[in-house]
Amino acid sequence: KPVAFFKDKIADPAVYADMQRAARIDCETILFNIDSKSPLGIKSDKEAILKVFVKVFYDHLGFYGDDFKVAELEKHLKREGVLEQFQDNFAAIKGENWLQRRDCFLFDEDEIVQALIKTKGMSEKSARNWFNHSKSPDISIEQFAQEVKSYIESKEKNFHLIFLVDEIGQYIGENSDLMLNLQTVAEDLGTYCKGKVWLIVTSQEDIDSVAKVKGNDFS
Repeated sequence: KPVAFFKDKIADPAVYADMQRAARIDCETILFNIDSKSPLGIKSDKEAILKVFVKVFYDHLGFYGDDFKVAELEKHLKREGVLEQFQDNFAAIKGENWLQRRDCFLFDEDEIVQALIKTKGMSEKSARNWFNHSKSPDISIEQFAQEVKSYIESKEKNFHLIFLVDEIGQYIGENSDLMLNLQTVAEDLGTYCKGKVWLIVTSQEDIDSVAKVKGNDFS
């Protein structure tokens, strides 16, 4: 493990002991370039950073982060313990794997409806109502932080999650709304997850240039 590299290089044994203890923490990292993960045209949205974070978090959980409506369905089926059954039923009806078809789910209304009927015992009317009338849910920063907290709590006691975000400076540019969005995401993750979620960002610009967007001070 990386910590072994420092064994003969750290003079203070207490420091090395701290490094060893840190290395024993069970941890997952979600690494992404924020610009490449951001949908086209979303940067004008003042909650653009939140939406990218939700997308990559859902992707990490195996849900379809590109469409929150589909992800919400998968989350609901997962909570009820029938997601794999739904995927099997869909594959049997459609002849193709759900994970390969969910990016064009709008073309598979009949197959999805039949799979929901078979999996959950829904009536055809209620299944079609969900397909045709439900919209992508609006997710607040607080809701996102609570979802991350639930994921943390489903793991071992000292489990940690890291969001490692590349090129945040170029993405934010001079948009103070995006900087505020990032700050609030970091604050709520800290509040709800109590230090078990870390948010690490990289930027080609120095921190003062990024943090003082249009003269505003950010924590």
